[in-house]
Amino acid sequence: MNPYEANPDNIPSTDLYADIPFYGRYLPGPNDFQVDPQHIGSQSPDSLNYWSSVIDLCTEYVQIYPADEGGRDVFALGSVIVKSSHLHETKNGRIPEIDYSYADENEIRAIAICRNVLNPIRLPRIYFAGKINGRQVLVQERLPGVSLNVAFPYLSEGQRLAFKQQAREILRKLHTMKPNSEQQGRSHVVQDPNILDNGRIGALEKDILFSDTYTDPDMSLMHNDFTPSNCIVDNDKIVGLIDWEMAGFFGWKTAGEVHRRIRTPQREHFVNAALSEEKLRDIM
Repeated sequence: MNPYEANPDNIPSTDLYADIPFYGRYLPGPNDFQVDPQHIGSQSPDSLNYWSSVIDLCTEYVQIYPADEGGRDVFALGSVIVKSSHLHETKNGRIPEIDYSYADENEIRAIAICRNVLNPIRLPRIYFAGKINGRQVLVQERLPGVSLNVAFPYLSEGQRLAFKQQAREILRKLHTMKPNSEQQGRSHVVQDPNILDNGRIGALEKDILFSDTYTDPDMSLMHNDFTPSNCIVDNDKIVGLIDWEMAGFFGWKTAGEVHRRIRTPQREHFVNAALSEEKLRDIM
């Protein structure tokens, strides 16, 4: 099968994501939902009503990632991606949601400073970030193409190696972006004052990023969630990079530990799966 097939109608039933046809694939169509440009970036009363109507369109049918309690589900609605917890029930009249306001501002700022550096690789436009009915909502552009994790099973070894080289080049470009002279220590692009205890990151990531265990003489801009699912590919090229909410100024070693120990699958996760060594290496 063509690794870059983005039309859900052409996905075989044997595909790993056949039961989630909108996940990791997007082929723009003339009838896709499109954002009304007059409401982009606006939080006027009329615009908030508009964005509320957009949330109403985000049903389980277009849900591509159901989040655990406190998190936000992800929806693929035509030409946009929406992150919202509106399908989650309240608890005793309270919305059990992590505060994502700093995460969304981090994504907006990181994309803004990286867009020109990574051009022609596309970064999504952010259309809205704010509260709708008491819940933090993010609406962003849905980039055409296929996520690398979805395309991966259909790639040749040569194609996989080529994507690794492209990924290294992206990291090298990001490494040229240094924190300003006033910044002291590791930090996300937008500092979240409650990052250590609001549930956005787990205990291990907290220890790696903000303990004194790792020293960073080479701090630079790191995407910090640079996984195959966040790389959009087409025709043997990385054409887009998404999910910048964890981006920040860290060193190679610190970012490497986050990815090695948290972002990537670990062998112990598959101890009962009876997989061959070849299959394990392929997953890892």
